[in-house]
Amino acid sequence: MESQVEQQTESTVKVPEAFIPVPVPDSVMDYWKQHTAFLNETYRKISPAFEKKKGKQILLNDYAVQLIAGPAYQPQLQQHEILSGLGKYEEWQQQSCQNELQTVQYDHLFQIQSNEQDRPTTVLILGVAGIGKTTLVQKISHEWAQAQIYQEFHFVLPFNFSDLRNLENVSISDMILYSYPYLKDGLDTILQDPKRVLFIFDGLEESNGTNNYNHGVAEENSENVPHLSPEWKTSSANIINHLLRGELLQGCSVLFTITPTAFQALDLPFIKKHAEIMGFSEEQRRCYFLQFFEDPKISEEMYQCVKKHSMLYPLCYIPTYCWIICSIMEATLKTSKGHKSDPHLPITITQLYSSFIYNMLKCHSNSSKDFSAVLQQLGEMSYMGVCNNVTVFDESQLSKYNLQSSQVLSGFLQDIFQTDPSCKKKLYTFLHLTVQEFIAALMKSVHTRSDDITSLLDEATQHSDGRGEMFLKFFIGLTSSNNLLQEFVGKKDEKITDNVLDWVKQKVEAQLDREFIDIDAFGYLYESQNTALTQTLMKKFSEIGLRHRKLSALECSVLHAMLQHCNVINNINFELCNIFPQSLRILTPVLHKSKHINLNKNYIGDLGMKWLSEALKSPHTEIQNLELEKNSIKSEGIKFLSEALKSANCKLKNLKLGNEIPEWGRFPNTWKLQLADNELDELGMKYLSEALQNPHCKLQELWLHNIGIGEAHMKLLAVALKSPHCKIQELKLFHNNLGKDGAKLLSEALQSPHCHIRSLALGGNNIGAPGVQFLSEALKSPHSKIVKLGLSKNQVEDEGIKWLTEALMSHHCKIQSLGLHMNNVENSGAELLSKVLQSPHNDIQYLGLMFNGIGEAGMTHLLEALGSPHCKIQKLDLEHNSFHDVHESEVYKLVTEYMKTRPHAEIRLPTRGWFCGNAIMSMKQHLETF
Repeated sequence: MESQVEQQTESTVKVPEAFIPVPVPDSVMDYWKQHTAFLNETYRKISPAFEKKKGKQILLNDYAVQLIAGPAYQPQLQQHEILSGLGKYEEWQQQSCQNELQTVQYDHLFQIQSNEQDRPTTVLILGVAGIGKTTLVQKISHEWAQAQIYQEFHFVLPFNFSDLRNLENVSISDMILYSYPYLKDGLDTILQDPKRVLFIFDGLEESNGTNNYNHGVAEENSENVPHLSPEWKTSSANIINHLLRGELLQGCSVLFTITPTAFQALDLPFIKKHAEIMGFSEEQRRCYFLQFFEDPKISEEMYQCVKKHSMLYPLCYIPTYCWIICSIMEATLKTSKGHKSDPHLPITITQLYSSFIYNMLKCHSNSSKDFSAVLQQLGEMSYMGVCNNVTVFDESQLSKYNLQSSQVLSGFLQDIFQTDPSCKKKLYTFLHLTVQEFIAALMKSVHTRSDDITSLLDEATQHSDGRGEMFLKFFIGLTSSNNLLQEFVGKKDEKITDNVLDWVKQKVEAQLDREFIDIDAFGYLYESQNTALTQTLMKKFSEIGLRHRKLSALECSVLHAMLQHCNVINNINFELCNIFPQSLRILTPVLHKSKHINLNKNYIGDLGMKWLSEALKSPHTEIQNLELEKNSIKSEGIKFLSEALKSANCKLKNLKLGNEIPEWGRFPNTWKLQLADNELDELGMKYLSEALQNPHCKLQELWLHNIGIGEAHMKLLAVALKSPHCKIQELKLFHNNLGKDGAKLLSEALQSPHCHIRSLALGGNNIGAPGVQFLSEALKSPHSKIVKLGLSKNQVEDEGIKWLTEALMSHHCKIQSLGLHMNNVENSGAELLSKVLQSPHNDIQYLGLMFNGIGEAGMTHLLEALGSPHCKIQKLDLEHNSFHDVHESEVYKLVTEYMKTRPHAEIRLPTRGWFCGNAIMSMKQHLETF
């Protein structure tokens, strides 16, 4: 299997002169030879977690790993690390496809990268359980021993945290000799040159002293920290703490591994560099299947079968999951009697682990009674570990739960536990964290009183790091339906099933009134596999809000299963959910149920558009509104969308694409297009203009605000607006840069007999009085259809008002709503507008004049105009002008008289103070519209 690690160029890697490899001194050569021989033999083969079966191991040379480089950070887990890691894996895959992923080779971890100032001496390797941290440590140790990597170090000393965790009153020298006693006579000489020593500590989460790493210095004998000697004695955790901080054997290098869950609880600010294990790529998964099944034909059939399984395949980024799934498929093949290409696979995670444990029990037991008591005791110990983040167990803990090491190391339990070949003690750990969680749930599902179910489930949800999430799903799956393991653990109490389903029901129903649901509740319902309950509950949902929740492919599979049972959905909000093309493919068969789908700010891309177009073409589609802003959709993706829009089944009316414009310009069946808040270049405007001139185009609303439109853009758009095929009625262009020249081009288009614009928003375009003069010509045109005009924040001033009033009094002008906020309009401008309100050709019902310089005289003119029989004003907004004492003047009387004849009219007058909450909100609403 070839490594997929990105090759580093010489320009990005600087090797300090002091770290050019130098020959091993003669004084330690004999110890070096003995040590390399020991590591070479110890770590020649991969640990049992990667075994196909007992007696067959994979050579380390066949193992490849991809590391994601980056500065150290503190993960904030809110769900189980396996599920959180899956989401990160999918994000990395997307970055890799776009050549944006920064990777690092495992033999370059201590070299200076282009973005680093100094050579790192302490490096963290982060990875979820079962992803290959221990295997990577073994590979590094083995290849160093073979003189392939890290030859700048004369001695590489790997340790397992679990093997050191109980050592007390020891020095760093004692720790080294505990694992490598053959170095005794040469150790002092070796440690005299610390910069030539690399310490590797695997599995910090397995240390008993993890809390010690949260302290700045050790608590005992720490007065002389800068002068700590190799003989200074304390606990092993304290020794490692000082090594990590560079306070012991200064100049030495340290590499350590840890899981995200454990790392989250620690404060390690001195870690300046980390690398995270990405997991198996698609090609590595295929190769693993080939190694496992050996027969190329069978392995490919099995791989393709799993790849089509949306619940199982995503988890295969973890090598241990590949092993579990392959083991199940192998057992299935043995009993399928020739149906090799269609093995029966589990559909939930609970069913997956039930099958796995069942096969192991069947292989190692002649009687179900052999394991009932052992499973109960093992489950109790497992549950203690789940609650307390304990994953490594020693002999004393086994004895506490009446487990004999002979039991653990024989038969079925021998396959569950493993010991590291370098360990000096008998320490046990489950094959994988999730196996431990499953055994804990299995025991609790049988040996928990029905009255205690609710408290048990509630407690499992209280862990902020998500450690109880998998336990919960396993417990619900095991208690909600019949499972394979009843013959080994006995039948469950039906009252437990009822209580569990009641708890699940409450969790799901609690989402009905939430704007953004907790998808974990759907996960619980899915694991229950209770079809009747699922149908009853999901039919109640008409809104599905998941904004800001990062959805993995696994969660999308759960969502797909749940939405199948929904009726028509009014709205699904997927904004900022990290949805990638593969996840969208999973969701496609159910998306047609929703009338409105918000997919803004995801990673849909062109491939995702292929799947989404299938939903739009469905004969059962209900999709009318679709938002796709900021999804990196290019021409190929728009092509898929266009084909869908031409379908007779498509019901889409409103489409929001961001700045992705189809090159051939066809929007059949679509009424509204939003391209706001993007950067639209001239080529994009050219495509859009062509689209608007296409006879198939049915667009009626076009939102182009805040996208950098200038004169050149307007020239292209004006051509479209004059086209006989253009159907645009509402055009929003506010917050662009049209200027007076752009306004002139727009005015010419508005005077065309083919132009259908009724609503025009031009706020914030700096058109000034000259621009208003051009627009006035359009308003006086016999072809003008504009009834709503927004001109706020355009420096119109009284000069521009003069041109505008002439147009407003024309019998061709149809303006009913006029926004003139923030335009430096003063008393003379207000007087001109008052004459418009009294004109027999006036149709103005709304006049907005917020944030201008109108004083008492100007307001008097406007309010006196309200008494004219020709005045049709329903709303007059004069807030935030120069005259503030309006309630103490004659003006108030004028308003009062007008309101008597028009009780539904709304007149907003200036009030004392500029920071009235209602006024600020009003300003925001008006500026967004005008």
